[in-house]
Amino acid sequence: MSTTFDYIIIGAGTAGCLLANRLSQDASKRVLLIEAGRPDNYHWIHIPVGYLYCIGNPRTDWLYQTEPDVGLNGRRLRYPRGKVLGGCSSINGMIYMRGQARDYDTWAQLTGDDAWGWHNSLPDFMAHESHYRLDGAAAGPAQDDMKKFAQFHGGKGEWRVEKQRLRWDVLDAFAQAAQQAGIP
Repeated sequence: MSTTFDYIIIGAGTAGCLLANRLSQDASKRVLLIEAGRPDNYHWIHIPVGYLYCIGNPRTDWLYQTEPDVGLNGRRLRYPRGKVLGGCSSINGMIYMRGQARDYDTWAQLTGDDAWGWHNSLPDFMAHESHYRLDGAAAGPAQDDMKKFAQFHGGKGEWRVEKQRLRWDVLDAFAQAAQQAGIP
């Protein structure tokens, strides 16, 4: 068995797994994906509220802490980082959230490399995403909303994004208040 690889990816979090998947589509390339953590077969990983049992657990979390902070009266904060196949995505309560556009634009500005900018990063997010809202064709006025949505989300990638199935009255009230304030 050969121990020579074209690509070695350290970390099987979301980004590492997606990168390994894309690179391995070229059958002429050998890809090695290395993860220090264990498989994601711990039952709490697959239950939304299970993050309460994953964060702070040495089985699934590296147990990092921030440095003492003056603004926190010298306290340190827990800084959860996933130590498991799937990385931090496995211990985040099954939440999918992209970074803010201004963060990407700031990185582009700081590095002097426009490739880090939001508009250059967005196509990569879209290529990996398989968003449930793009599964079916919308008809009527909803079709225009879907066209706007599809400008920012993908429907054919390997990273499946499903609708939240958990429902709490307080979450519904917050969403309704946001809509009343003009936030779609």
